[in-house]
Order: sequence, then C-alpha cells, then structure tokens
Amino acid sequence: MSDDSGLRRAWFRGYRLGDVELATARATLAHEQTRHELEATKARADAMQLEITELHRRIDTFRKRDEELTAALDEMRERREQLARDASTQAKQIVAEAEQRSAALRTEGLKQVGELQQQVEQLLGLRAGLSAALKRVTQDIADALDRLAAAPARALEQIPPEPRDVADETDPRFTRWSSDTES
Repeated sequence: MSDDSGLRRAWFRGYRLGDVELATARATLAHEQTRHELEATKARADAMQLEITELHRRIDTFRKRDEELTAALDEMRERREQLARDASTQAKQIVAEAEQRSAALRTEGLKQVGELQQQVEQLLGLRAGLSAALKRVTQDIADALDRLAAAPARALEQIPPEPRDVADETDPRFTRWSSDTES
C-alpha cells in the first residue's frame, strides 16, 4: 500500500526506514531551499527597501529643491516687478523733468527772440537815422560845393586863414546832423 506521502509501510514497525530518511532528506532539502529562497527574498526586499528609502530621500531632496527654486523664482518675479515699477517711476520723472526743461527753454527762447526783435528794431531805427544823416551830410556837402563854385576865386597870395581850435568851434551843420543820429 502506498501512502500519499510516498512512504511505504513496513511489517509491524510503521514505515520503512529508507523511505523515512528519504522523505526527511527531501523535507530538509525543501526546507533548506525554502530558507535560501526566503533569505534571497529578504535580501531582495532589504535591497528594495534601501532603494525605496533612497528614492524617498531623493524625492524629498527634489521637493526641497523645487520649493527653494519656487521661492527664488517668486523672489525674482517680485524683484523684476519692483524694478519695472522703479523704472516706470524714474521714466515718468525724467519725462516730467524734460517737459519742464523744454518749457523753460521754450520760454527762454521766446524771451531771447523778443530781445532780438527789439534789437533789430533798434538797428533799423539807427539805420534810418544814419540814412537820414547821410542824406543831410550829402546835401550839406552839395550846398558847400555849390557855394564854393559861386564864390569868387581867392588869390594864391592871400594869407591863409588862421587855424581854429576844432574842439572849441564846431560847424553848426555838423552839430545838427550828429544830434539827429544820437536820437
């Protein structure tokens, strides 16, 4: 009779010793094999656990770096916005100063143009006075030439007239035309 365990029965003593030893050896081998497989599985599980721990550590490191980078990025955005606001304020201030300076220069330019117009008008008045004085001088010279032509010729032997002090005596015609130019 055969048992399910593969052990054969002996006559009066239970099972055959060879079968029991064989079954024991098989069980020991199976047990050893299972123990080795368990140790290998435990080693793989430990290695996996170490890898999982390392991956968790790396994930934590990446999360921390991500948070740091996000904070740095937010800080840079805030700084950029502040710089943009400062630049805008400074640009507005520069434009306002330029507009004020432009208005001042325009006012100064208009003032100088007015002064130049007054000077031109004065020069035109002086020119008109000078033209009138030149006309009178020309007329006086023409009159003097006409009188000289009409006067009898003097002899060369005549005594020349005495020299006069020019500073004390002035020709009344010269006084007349010189006073017109001064006014």
